[in-house]
Amino acid sequence: MRIQASAPGKLVLLGEYAVLEGAPALVLAVDRRAHVTLTPTRGGAWEIVSPTLALEARLRIRNGHAEWIDAAPAPLAWIATLFGPIAGAGDLPPCRVELDSGAFHLDHSGAPVKLGLGSSAALTVALLGALHALAQRPAPALDECVRAHREVQHGRGSGIDIAASLAGGLSRFQLVAGHTPCCDPLTLPTPLHWRCVFSGKPASTEAMLATVAAWRTRDPAECARRMHELATISSRGIDAVANHDAAAFLSSLHDYAQSLTGLGEASGADIASRDHRALAAIAADCGVVYKSCGAGGGDVGVTFSVDDVRLREFGSLAMCAGYPVIGLEADPMGLDVAASI
Repeated sequence: MRIQASAPGKLVLLGEYAVLEGAPALVLAVDRRAHVTLTPTRGGAWEIVSPTLALEARLRIRNGHAEWIDAAPAPLAWIATLFGPIAGAGDLPPCRVELDSGAFHLDHSGAPVKLGLGSSAALTVALLGALHALAQRPAPALDECVRAHREVQHGRGSGIDIAASLAGGLSRFQLVAGHTPCCDPLTLPTPLHWRCVFSGKPASTEAMLATVAAWRTRDPAECARRMHELATISSRGIDAVANHDAAAFLSSLHDYAQSLTGLGEASGADIASRDHRALAAIAADCGVVYKSCGAGGGDVGVTFSVDDVRLREFGSLAMCAGYPVIGLEADPMGLDVAASI
């Protein structure tokens, strides 16, 4: 039985950083999808192949644990972790596992770069979905996917990118202490149009979060004040979406971008990087709202307006300034799994 699974990437629209403190956040699944294909193979080894990274490795499952036959290339090492939650994984027929995340990269200045759209989360969800199907189990639940991804990330991460990849569409996401993360569907107000643009360089979410965490230790009171400010704006923006109030949402998006800049200045994290500031200036000249998505410092940003003509003007000026506009649409579909004989 051949199994194909895919899951979408994401854009965090509201709630960066504050979501880790329990604030509500807004995340949009986008139509850059990670694909996983399982094909039965002969022999006792699983073959793990990434055409995107031009890497491959082999592993065996013994006593419920996945063990690499040879040292796995570092970018593939996380794969073994995902076999743990699958009950009876040792009884599954070995497969060739092909991991395709090429859609999450952009050819920029002659070299492929990651866009920061949540490729690792999308691959995690797609691979767990494929393994569940192989084991003839129901699709994985949100809490299982979040736990698995956190283990891959050494305990870090809110799970917001996992939620988008699993559910698709637009979601309100929130961590609730002692409970499964909440993920509820929403719909953007209909007058809104948006564009996604690449800042020109990839960013390290891990490094940015580490900088903010160190600052939290040095100045917990100021950190708490800044996070409360972010949480308040995010809640207001999500309420605006729920009430189909485009103007209030745009106001909250603008305010959140400004508050993120303040957080970066206070913590020493380069959240509003030079490139993001340049893009924000172009957006202001065009009369549209711009903010970085995710940890900031690089990767992508998103621009919103009720006037698509102004967005097209922004896109043209951004391209002229050397910032590629990324062709993205909202993806209403989350995890998708199909099996064939």
